[in-house]
Amino acid sequence: MKKKRIIETVHQDARMSITQVSSLSDDIRRLLKRYNVRPKKKRGQSFLSSHSMAKDIVDLAELSGQEEVLEIGGGFGVLTQRIAEKARHVHVIEIDPSLVKALRDVAKDFNNVSIIEGDALTVDLPRVSTIISNLPYSISSEITFRILKEMEFEVAILMYQKEFASRLVANPGTSEYSRLTINVQYYAEVEEILGVPADMFYPVPAVDSTVVRMVPRSKGPFARDESVFHWMIGGIYPYPNKNLRKALRIWFRNLRIDKNLSDEVLKRLEGVLKGDERLRSINLNELVSLADVLLELIEIRTITDPRV
Repeated sequence: MKKKRIIETVHQDARMSITQVSSLSDDIRRLLKRYNVRPKKKRGQSFLSSHSMAKDIVDLAELSGQEEVLEIGGGFGVLTQRIAEKARHVHVIEIDPSLVKALRDVAKDFNNVSIIEGDALTVDLPRVSTIISNLPYSISSEITFRILKEMEFEVAILMYQKEFASRLVANPGTSEYSRLTINVQYYAEVEEILGVPADMFYPVPAVDSTVVRMVPRSKGPFARDESVFHWMIGGIYPYPNKNLRKALRIWFRNLRIDKNLSDEVLKRLEGVLKGDERLRSINLNELVSLADVLLELIEIRTITDPRV
């Protein structure tokens, strides 16, 4: 019921009058001028200009007041302020020196905000239980995998471009189901929880956004060797519309492995996969079984070990 209430609130906010939207955008324009910030398209810089939207996003994290929170891409601190009001501590990473100055001004009103100046892809990440971020769209994929592989968190509330978010939550058999989907869902359970119209930002981006909830995956099988699993996904999923047998044969040929070895792989997968399944239809559990068969062939040296 709580999720439904929040979504209804956002839809109401999305119907704000042109005057209200213009007023919020004017606030961002003033801040851009004050701190001499020029939004950079290559960084996907658009700033959330709705305080009620920021509140709704933070509410979705259900903070108790004891959490250490990470925010990536703090901007002008619209989310930062809301997080600081409810968390024990918030660590904010921001790469733009002018925005760092703006965030430091925001932090003057709080004693629980730490600002980390630098690139979120390279700086040391703090130990936190919760992540709440309007992620820079230009690094959506890279920063997501850094979070998933390097951080031990309990929940992440993350905003993405709508189409990107749709790929994160896609089901097998859909056109959105892709290598990105599989690699993310290997680590985490992901659900869409909030739609954010483009006019909630300034400058207004070309597409709407979606907020997702991400929690580390604890159910279902995991590959015996994670690196082999991701090596395999990278090898066969450039051909998502081909069937498994054909994709394996192309991949093995590219690796200069006998393409007929695909028959041996499928023989070992008897009862799980037959080979005529389209890659887009194969679920995570089946892919884990496929990766474990490849590991067996690596262990008996039928396939060269990619980890060496």
